[in-house]
Amino acid sequence: MERATQTILFLILFVHHSAAQNATKNGEFPIGVILDLDTLVAKIARTSIQMALEDFYAAHKNYNTKLVLHIRDSYSNNIQAASA
Repeated sequence: MERATQTILFLILFVHHSAAQNATKNGEFPIGVILDLDTLVAKIARTSIQMALEDFYAAHKNYNTKLVLHIRDSYSNNIQAASA
């Protein structure tokens, strides 16, 4: 489970760095999330991330930049997921 958390954190940081340089004019900020959607942990993580975004924007209605999640399934293949 700790490895999955580290993988998710690495991917978020990697995407954050590259997307920050290419932020669109409409205020959308793309975030890539790669999870093994066949596992319970990944399903919980996906739901938690989506709920956290909804809660954040409900509490901060004046926030202009929107995070846009792009969730992909790794199909239990860490190497292929990392190269995506």
